[in-house]
Order: sequence, then structure tokens, then C-alpha cells
Amino acid sequence: MSTRCLIAIQYEDQRYKSIYCHNDGYDYGNGVGPTLRTCFNTLEAVRSLVELGDVSYVHDSEIYAYHRDRGDSWEQTKPRLTYQKQELIDLALACDADYLYIYEDQQWSSVKLRV
Repeated sequence: MSTRCLIAIQYEDQRYKSIYCHNDGYDYGNGVGPTLRTCFNTLEAVRSLVELGDVSYVHDSEIYAYHRDRGDSWEQTKPRLTYQKQELIDLALACDADYLYIYEDQQWSSVKLRV
């Protein structure tokens, strides 16, 4: 069973751009949360990650992106824009995400969405 998450960046105009991550979305051990805080802790690194579109996993500097690495349609895997935090949370829940990670104010925050 996968632990899904949504990875988002907040822009200056309060928009959010986000991608879905299918595996290891938890916020401990070798999960996405610690990896984001360790390996994707600059604005440039976060933007580069999000611009890949949806991913299967993010572990250290290894990323498996559905469009780049598997050839999936960009229309189905491209980053999504939302305009309010609640809209972002609703999107994460619709994706059946267990966690939501948001890069804002030059740091990561995480929200556990499901028990």
C-alpha cells in the first residue's frame, strides 16, 4: 500500500503549484518529508522538483517522474494551480493523499491529512 502525498510551493501572489507523489509520502524515516527538508531546501530546488509534474517517488536526489521517466501524458501529470490554501487541501484529499507538504516562506510545512 502506498503513502501518497501532495508537494506544493506557494508563490508570492498566494497561488500554489502542486504535484502528486505516489510512494513514501510519510514524514519520517526515508519518507518524502525528511527528503524535502534535506535535499530540496532552496526555492530553486523546489521549483525544479514541482516543474517535473507528478512523481512516483522522491528519495534523496532520486526522482521518478511520470512524464519524464515513463512517458505519461504531460496533460495528466503536469503541476496543478490552486488559489487558496483550502483549495490545495481539497485537492490533496481528492488525490487520496495522506500528507501535504507546502514550501512557503523559504521552509517546508507538513499537514497529516489521514490517520
